[in-house]
Amino acid sequence: MYKLLLVTDNENVRNAFNQIDNWGQLMFRPVTILSDAEEALRYLNSHVVDAIGYAFVSQDPSPIQQYITDHPSLPVFQTHQRGQALLDELNRIREFLDQMHREDADSYDEMFVFQMLRDELMAQLLKGQINSEEELVARIKLVRANVSLTMQCYLFDFDLPQGEVYLNDRWHYGAERLQYALRNNFFGKYIDDVYYDVAVLSPRHIRLFAGPAFNTDLTDEEIKQKVMQRVETVLEDIKDYLDLDLDLESTTVLNSMKDLINKNA
Repeated sequence: MYKLLLVTDNENVRNAFNQIDNWGQLMFRPVTILSDAEEALRYLNSHVVDAIGYAFVSQDPSPIQQYITDHPSLPVFQTHQRGQALLDELNRIREFLDQMHREDADSYDEMFVFQMLRDELMAQLLKGQINSEEELVARIKLVRANVSLTMQCYLFDFDLPQGEVYLNDRWHYGAERLQYALRNNFFGKYIDDVYYDVAVLSPRHIRLFAGPAFNTDLTDEEIKQKVMQRVETVLEDIKDYLDLDLDLESTTVLNSMKDLINKNA
């Protein structure tokens, strides 16, 4: 069973977690709740936890935030004051930890597994499969994605005029491997404080997301310049190395990545 640590001086949050009486059925040990950040740091130095959540009313959260920053493979969960929202979050945590600890995950280090789960989340977001802000925020925290949820970002949609012919007769590795190659070998992940991700939606449709890192000091205009320059350069590289033409059909400026949530589901 999984072990959670909640650090909070918020009585409403504490009470919501204390009202859970079926931890075992949810596949967790009873949650450990501490009210003091320094006490929590001492606890973390002598105990292993599978995920951590925190919510402070009067205390400085920076010691806990620094610990989380120093431990990039520690999942962070949302704290809630409502019963159903909390149960939904606990189910998300369990599903995430199940993925983290599945049998084939033993072949990879934790950071690689985290990256796979980040890629999975972004692919679902770009395909319109994330249906609520609550789900997006929770999963972004769990996978420790360093991408801003509030700043302006960009969505590019490309047409592949010879997509089916290219995938079947020239590429031979399938759409998933092409997506992996574009993401990891061409656009990259974190480049100059910008996060990039790619989804191959169909043989004729590729979608690219570009958004600022969570802790960036860049302005919206600086981000725009970096993104546009990189997209232009990478398209040339794709043509040179893969002999693949990507025709830009549209560029969409998003108020934030939350604009990608499928609100009609």
